[in-house]
Amino acid sequence: MNWDQSNWDSGLWDQPSDYFSPQPKLNNSTKMKRTNYYPSRIGDQVNWLDNYGIKLPIYGATLGVVAGDITASVNDAKYANYVLGTWLSAVRNFSPSTTDAVDDVLTGAGTVAMVLPTFTAPALPAGVTAALPGTLNRIFALIAKMKLSSAMTDAIATDLGIVGSEATEKAVPKFITEMLQGTGCQCVKHTFYKYNHMGVYIEGRRGTGAWEFLAIDTESPYIDERPLLVAGTPEVREYRMRFWDKGTPNGDWTDVVKVTVSP
Repeated sequence: MNWDQSNWDSGLWDQPSDYFSPQPKLNNSTKMKRTNYYPSRIGDQVNWLDNYGIKLPIYGATLGVVAGDITASVNDAKYANYVLGTWLSAVRNFSPSTTDAVDDVLTGAGTVAMVLPTFTAPALPAGVTAALPGTLNRIFALIAKMKLSSAMTDAIATDLGIVGSEATEKAVPKFITEMLQGTGCQCVKHTFYKYNHMGVYIEGRRGTGAWEFLAIDTESPYIDERPLLVAGTPEVREYRMRFWDKGTPNGDWTDVVKVTVSP
């Protein structure tokens, strides 16, 4: 690996630290670019964050990171690990009880007033505090700075888990679109490649309307068989996809594909 040989003044970043500087707010048109070393599956993300939190104190000072930023970044990693692991698992385990409660309220029977279930979040691990929004943004920015250090080596980067391979880690799904003749109008067939992910999360847009959820599909192809909004009138449809794993859409959106559906 040919690391950039530039370095910071005196081996440390300018003071005071800018680790907690406000991050740009992301909107629907500006997505955080997922790095190719950060896993796409939530379980793997939890493991990656755990490793990063353990290894950063070992290498941070060597790579020119001041002590306060090491502490802050480790807390970011541990808090994100807690949210993706312990907290998210607890929320998902709690969710069925909310469905049961709704069913009981609407269609149940009994002579005792309902007591709705209350979710209690699991306690934070010892020494971890709730972090400001943008934990991954800050971690990725810190990693980008560390990669500029002349002290960065292949071995350190590998141990930190910040080396990725585009050959094995695809940023987005791939899909190929073709038109089929259906009953009453054309159908749109999407042959997609999920690259070892569990599935794809598909959205569509018609005319000047908003993006809408179409499907979570785990087996290619997906066929859009919706009738035309106005019978007999051609309409423009747009499609985009992202990966889906263990109940959560993740990664970047694909480029938008636009087709015209005719009667």
